[in-house]
Amino acid sequence: MKRLTAETLLQLKETKQRLEEYGDEYLIRNKIKKDLAKSKNYKDRIFFHASGGIGENGVGVGLYLGKDKNAIDNFYNSDGTFGEIEKYIGAPRFIDLVNYEDFDEFEKIAKQNYPNEENNNHFKKLVLKKGFDGIRYYDPIATGEEFVLFNINKVKQI
Repeated sequence: MKRLTAETLLQLKETKQRLEEYGDEYLIRNKIKKDLAKSKNYKDRIFFHASGGIGENGVGVGLYLGKDKNAIDNFYNSDGTFGEIEKYIGAPRFIDLVNYEDFDEFEKIAKQNYPNEENNNHFKKLVLKKGFDGIRYYDPIATGEEFVLFNINKVKQI
């Protein structure tokens, strides 16, 4: 299966529905322009992390990364606090959960296998058990294409 790009993921019916719930047409256009990752800004093996800002807890405790430095800075450092944009290099193996149905199914299995985990740690446990280092998923309310690394030894800050 061909890897879906950030631009392709933006066009999915489910993405459009989530963005409609986010706000009016002006807010959506602004979010797409400023916050959502654009694959033209990606560099091979390079990831970025915002050290300040609004926090991270979507799929549990991990290193939240993105491939578009501008989108990461605009979204995560947009709440009036200032953080650094850290740069990482590496080639971690991410389980691809950008398809909303795949994500939901994975979450269901993770919760069944690890029902007593807190802070969404069931994601991490199942990801590592399957031999991956992290998750690639799509969240249009954040920066779109996002990466959460649980095995942080797979990248090095530069």
